[in-house]
Amino acid sequence: MNIKFITLALFILGSLSVKAQLYVNSAQLTIQTGASVIVQGDVTSNTDIIGDGKIVLNGSANQNVSMSGFTIPNLEVNNAANVTLTTPAQIGTSLLFTSGNILIGNNDLTFASIATASNYTSARFVVTNGNGKLVKSALANTTFTFPIGNTTVAYNPVAITNTGTVDNIAVRCLANAYSAGLTGAAFTKEVVDASWDISESVAGGSNLSVTATWNSSDELTGFNRTKAGISNYITSPSPNVGWDMLNSQTALATGAGPYTYTRTGISSLGAFAIGTRPVLSPLLVTPKIFLQGNYVSGTGLMTDALRTLNLIPTTEPYSGATGFTHSGSGGGETTTSAIVGSTATAGANAIVDWVFVQLYNSAGTLVNSRSALLQRDGDIVETDGISPLNMAGNAAGNYYISVRHRNHLGVKSNALFALAKTTASPYDFTNALNNAFLGSVTTNAAMATVGTNIFGMWAGNANDDIAVKMSGLTVANNDYLKLLNTLGSSTAIISSVYSKQDLNMDGKVNMAGLTPANNDYLKLLNSLGSNTKTVTQPTF
Repeated sequence: MNIKFITLALFILGSLSVKAQLYVNSAQLTIQTGASVIVQGDVTSNTDIIGDGKIVLNGSANQNVSMSGFTIPNLEVNNAANVTLTTPAQIGTSLLFTSGNILIGNNDLTFASIATASNYTSARFVVTNGNGKLVKSALANTTFTFPIGNTTVAYNPVAITNTGTVDNIAVRCLANAYSAGLTGAAFTKEVVDASWDISESVAGGSNLSVTATWNSSDELTGFNRTKAGISNYITSPSPNVGWDMLNSQTALATGAGPYTYTRTGISSLGAFAIGTRPVLSPLLVTPKIFLQGNYVSGTGLMTDALRTLNLIPTTEPYSGATGFTHSGSGGGETTTSAIVGSTATAGANAIVDWVFVQLYNSAGTLVNSRSALLQRDGDIVETDGISPLNMAGNAAGNYYISVRHRNHLGVKSNALFALAKTTASPYDFTNALNNAFLGSVTTNAAMATVGTNIFGMWAGNANDDIAVKMSGLTVANNDYLKLLNTLGSSTAIISSVYSKQDLNMDGKVNMAGLTPANNDYLKLLNSLGSNTKTVTQPTF
């Protein structure tokens, strides 16, 4: 049945069933209280539909709705095959979901100030599968739930309260979380695989509380719901551009599935995402350090035997290791064999091993840690093997940084230096002894001399403490005894191993070789210079 209204006004007092399409053209359609227009085809109108009755979309195939921005006072969606919005539309009073979804594509679906949505679930909601948004008009001092998702099977609603200036708040759900907010590369780990674009009609004045919802099936590899949160992508001004969440804003998620996070006091709108490291506020640094254990004199490089032997693990080795405790956003970092394996690119940027990096504020308080990768030329980089290290989750400012390694004594910067969100700050430990903090230690320098005016971390720490020594009476305080205890015999060799007792980092634990380069005992002795000497470091 094709109903076309041109000049007459039709008052519907009961129930009218329209099997084909409802087409209202330059006329007035009034649906009185208690009355329904049941439509099984498409709905098209170039004017407001009025009255307190409702239109029921009850087709068996997809139904199109084209309102050209005009209003349907009350709409019920009861179509398992879904409804598609082909032009913008407004809900005047209520939207009731009985079955199926509304796909809005590039068209806004606007709720009037008094309009409500009801009976939505993970099986029936508004699908923001384009640039169109679900808009709530004149939102103020009440909570409105935007029942949205990006596809018909991905439901990620957002509840928003505005205690600021009355404004129209619009939201759409995106398929992924992206490196540049609404654009860029999609994150592949450590986030909820969705994000929300939230906007206002008049810029400024809003004060939002946002509660976002997701399911465990939305969580990408490495996502940690015990310390994640909602992050906002800041687009200006420089240098504040980027995701803004700090470690202090992360927490345990609410719920047992679905899960929620809430963030309050939001006045800057745009892209919002849930996650950990990828959406934490960036803080970029490019430290440089050498390891004495595998440094090759005269080359400015370390050996990368662990890489060529495929012994470097793809998951960082420090979580749970004795003497290493992650803080802030640190722990559980991963990489790939293509970055740390034998087929990875060789040369100065080849990966040597994992290192443990810590960040301290100006008061000397530990605020963050990261496991990162060390290149042959001493550069410490992200888990992609090339990017500047991101000590994510901390505001730009002045910090100390320390670098530790599983069988070397650590180093800590001797002075505060400035770190920023968008520019990587260098810190080179290798070109001056006084770049490393020594504290009250008087028996040795803060770093070993590995070449002419070149310095690195002291090698030989085989037993997880803060000293290198050969004179203690037990395995726990004598690195030589730890080495001997690991082998069981001074003539034994353990090959193809990733071990703390592999002091020269050649992939073997060995006391029988003829040089420090292939004998871990000689490497230990060479590091100390005497079997009675002890090298220590401050605790950090």
